[in-house]
Amino acid sequence: MSCTENESGPFVVFFLPAVVGCLTILLARRWANCQVSGTSSTAISRRRKIIKDPLVKRPLPPIATKMIPPGSKKAAGVAKKPTVPLPEEEINGGKRVGRTARVAPSTSPTATVNDFKLADGPMPPKHIPFPYIPQDGTLLFEAMTFIFTLTAMGLQFLNLYRTAWWLPHSYTNQAMNFYLIDPHLVAFIVTIIFRSLLLNITLAVLKYILAPKLMPHAIIAARMFILGVILGALAWCSYFIMLKYPLLKIFFLCYPAVIYFLLFGLQSGPFLELNNSDTPPMHCCSHDPQQVRDEVEVLRQDFNLRVKKILFNSIVGAYYTSFIPCCFAQSYLYYDVYGASQQVAFVWGGLFGRYASQLLPATYCDVGHRAALHLGRWRLHSTCTEGACEARAWSGAAWWPRGGRAAAGGEFAAAAQPAHAQHTRFYSVFINPSVLLCMLLCLQLSLIVLQLCLLFSNIQWHNFLSVVILLFINYYTLFKMMRDYLIAWKVYRAESMIQDKNGPVQGN
Repeated sequence: MSCTENESGPFVVFFLPAVVGCLTILLARRWANCQVSGTSSTAISRRRKIIKDPLVKRPLPPIATKMIPPGSKKAAGVAKKPTVPLPEEEINGGKRVGRTARVAPSTSPTATVNDFKLADGPMPPKHIPFPYIPQDGTLLFEAMTFIFTLTAMGLQFLNLYRTAWWLPHSYTNQAMNFYLIDPHLVAFIVTIIFRSLLLNITLAVLKYILAPKLMPHAIIAARMFILGVILGALAWCSYFIMLKYPLLKIFFLCYPAVIYFLLFGLQSGPFLELNNSDTPPMHCCSHDPQQVRDEVEVLRQDFNLRVKKILFNSIVGAYYTSFIPCCFAQSYLYYDVYGASQQVAFVWGGLFGRYASQLLPATYCDVGHRAALHLGRWRLHSTCTEGACEARAWSGAAWWPRGGRAAAGGEFAAAAQPAHAQHTRFYSVFINPSVLLCMLLCLQLSLIVLQLCLLFSNIQWHNFLSVVILLFINYYTLFKMMRDYLIAWKVYRAESMIQDKNGPVQGN
């Protein structure tokens, strides 16, 4: 009987990875929820606790305002003081479309222009509340990623230096020829994949022992110290590697540094950690069109930076843990090139899904969605010719209603800044973020299906072991992506139904 023959049955092939993956997901989620439960509750949870608690009889807060139809006596009495219409809550024809704020009368021409712009502009979009979705902390995510990449490196070394220790006359009783593995190369790879976890552990210890007012300076000092330690360790390992291998292999070892400088320049932040700040980007509902465009530009740059981090970190993780061991293998060593290449692809796909689910969650995509609703999109009106349709010159200082027409660049457009490719792409991506989440989910699901199909094929025992172990972390990533997609799909579907029911808002 051949040692490569798979006789474990369908239970070991399919159900055992699925059961162990589910148990891993449940244990990880329980640990994460225990950490989240220690934090303070939100205002919504406190309010619900006060209302639903039958033992505590607390009156509800009084209503601050009351809707009054125009033309009534109370409305006439209130109208004695000058008001400025604000584009959020206003009483117009018995329907609440904005509100009024009492201010002192002003004779400034700037105030008159602003009042006219706010009064004539369309009503801003109403955002539907997005539910809270718990996410893995940075320390937990980096720890799981380090374990995943460290395991992938060990599995690739197993594919290269495996032995037939089970044979009766074998000269070794170990599963790998450890003496063929270069310890300095292993130290170099471990230093690369351990950099982010080392920084997060250091920051967690500093937050525990230092006062909050000292943390900003301590974080800067810790980043500089960790960066010096990492670069020193890499230089020390590179020196001993250069003494053993030719210059071409040294170039393979340092090639990702060239890509890093092309993507991020001389910044050290993306090399050490995923997010340099603890505060995620937030959305601000503004009545100034220029502020909306500035916010969209900030969110667009942040999204591009996150995509770069996803691609770079996933490629670097797969490159050093699965490709570099093959490059530094001995010339006389024979190994399965197809199996080693398959390992590289699976590690890259698993890391890409992990970083995508962490850097592009549903809560982050909702911020871009709200900005896209304020931004809007212009389309070229093909049926309009010069002078055939009424259109006024586009102005960046005015709000444009849905369905409005403006003349820009000699062409007529209908409904952000005309002929602006970046605004168009931002609107296309974030007007319905569930499409982006669905694409990521499909990629992760296709990776898992491919791995399961390989388990049913006649593969060697070390490749079988590699696929089964890599499936565990992919199951957890699939759970996170599916949860984000289902929640986002339901929320934006409800939002679309509300908008279709209310109909488009027409401006003056």
